[in-house]
Amino acid sequence: MTGILPLLADYFGVSVAAAGMLVSVYSFSYGLGTPVLAAVVARWQRPNVVFYTLCGFAVVNLACAFAPTYGVLIVLKAAAGLCAAIYTPTAYLLAASMASEKRRGSALAAVAIGLTLASVFGIPIGTWIGYHFGWHTTFAAIALTTLTAAAAIRLGRLRDPSIGVSATPGLARRIAPLGRRDVWLALAPCLLMYIGNSQVFTYVALLLETRYSADQLPWLLAIYGLGGLAGSPLGGRLADLLGPVKPQFMGLVLLMLVHFSLPFALGTTWTTCVALFLATMSNWACFAAYQARIMRIEPDNASVLIALVNTGVYMGNAIGAAIGALWLKAIPVTALPYSAAATILVALLVLIVSLRRPAPATA
Repeated sequence: MTGILPLLADYFGVSVAAAGMLVSVYSFSYGLGTPVLAAVVARWQRPNVVFYTLCGFAVVNLACAFAPTYGVLIVLKAAAGLCAAIYTPTAYLLAASMASEKRRGSALAAVAIGLTLASVFGIPIGTWIGYHFGWHTTFAAIALTTLTAAAAIRLGRLRDPSIGVSATPGLARRIAPLGRRDVWLALAPCLLMYIGNSQVFTYVALLLETRYSADQLPWLLAIYGLGGLAGSPLGGRLADLLGPVKPQFMGLVLLMLVHFSLPFALGTTWTTCVALFLATMSNWACFAAYQARIMRIEPDNASVLIALVNTGVYMGNAIGAAIGALWLKAIPVTALPYSAAATILVALLVLIVSLRRPAPATA
């Protein structure tokens, strides 16, 4: 959505800030729907779940291509978020169940790398299609791509042996960890980081258009995606070598500095590319560390806590996009990175607070 927001704003006669609410609606729908819907479909056959949710996602996006009003598009994006909320955790569980015990980590990593590759290729391709053939065609292309994936699932005749994979926890168990202070403090830096990052990169196309032409946007966004492709494995290695806390510090500090310098980096092409690359690299490098740390807090409930991390990511994206929309009513888009840097500074402070241990009681 980020690459074609200006096109949608022009077509529906709304501001880019208002168009950015499409990102918020999708992310809120995903973030709130994940724990609830995962519990609902827990006993269903996972190959059927991924097949039908892909089909549903394709239908919804095809409907988006013909949305007559902005309000209808908002509703359809919410529906798309619910489809993704069912699909993604089910895909992780299906991949794990189909792999041997020794290969489950690789199977889960394969699903995760798909999300990163989607950013690398999907955003710039969707942007290029939108600016050359119209935003309607971007949504139609999403529908076609998703139907291709659904066909592959069906033709592959995937089976779900569910060997060594526990059933998806119920809703009560999923939300139980939220009653613990240490869980909140561990989740908060992740949430705040995505709130900060989303304030800027929801409107990255509008930001880049202040200096660059529409033809340059796809490859600039590709540079942004490549940073994520580098950051995912880097974050995992750093978490293994240094533990889960130091990579968070490193990533948050780098991301804060990148946002603070971004308005100046737009002055030249090469500095813009460096800033975009480092922004998404540091963002994705933190993600593995967040997951590693949350797993240490309550190892027996790790799958639930990791699901909450993913919910935090999408809720952060939704909140950040909404905050960015409000800021755009008062400040130019080139000033958004300063708000993002301030939010990420708060994430750093919360991380420091979360490391403090209560003093032992004295007689």
